[in-house]
Amino acid sequence: KLLELIDMEKENAKEIIGRCIFVALGSFNPAILHPEWLSRHKILPEEEIAGLFAEPLKKEIPELNAVIEFGQNFVVSSTQTSLHLKSFILNVTREKFEIHSEKRDRFPLMIDLIKKIFLLLSETPIKAYGLNFEEHIKFDKKFHEIAASFFTATGNIKQVFGNDYLAGHKIISSVDNATLTFKFEPSPVMDDGVFFKFNFHYENDSSDTKFIVDKISANLERAITFAENLFTSFCGNMIERKGKIR
Repeated sequence: KLLELIDMEKENAKEIIGRCIFVALGSFNPAILHPEWLSRHKILPEEEIAGLFAEPLKKEIPELNAVIEFGQNFVVSSTQTSLHLKSFILNVTREKFEIHSEKRDRFPLMIDLIKKIFLLLSETPIKAYGLNFEEHIKFDKKFHEIAASFFTATGNIKQVFGNDYLAGHKIISSVDNATLTFKFEPSPVMDDGVFFKFNFHYENDSSDTKFIVDKISANLERAITFAENLFTSFCGNMIERKGKIR
């Protein structure tokens, strides 16, 4: 559960989380997820898919007597599918289903996409899924101050993660119905910035997709709230967040 220390800061929390990576582990058939299938079942608005149907671009190189063709933004096969949609990147292999969203305002559409796919493919065997946040952020506190807050066994940090947690360069703890792995290190792309990675891991206790469809919306909301209130409680005020990193 979210604890009082974090809840006190809720009103002052900014939208710090700007990107989300959804990963499901199980057994998938990548070939199903063709752009035409998404369009036929109205999985996404047409503007999200339209770019995938554009004709490949061609560029002539006279000095080489050659023509280079820039292919469409997708690959679909029996072993791997990769779709570069307008707002997301979707990658699927036989073992992993992964969606990258780089914009906070696209999170609701991402959740809608996940729900629609797994409602249609309801018998897909899913072992677990994760909600991942990866951010490079600069705060008004210095890195060493923030590090001391997280990796010194103070009363405050125990209030958040409980007494039964492991800490080093990462913290592993139970948060609501998830196992959270929280990684923390200096940012390699921002002076005195911090790189955070949150992985909220949810195990499936059945053999179908119901646990994703029924709970993904609430789980994402709780995960964002936990992460952002954690930042507000321990890190000070955000000065800058690194833009697109993928």
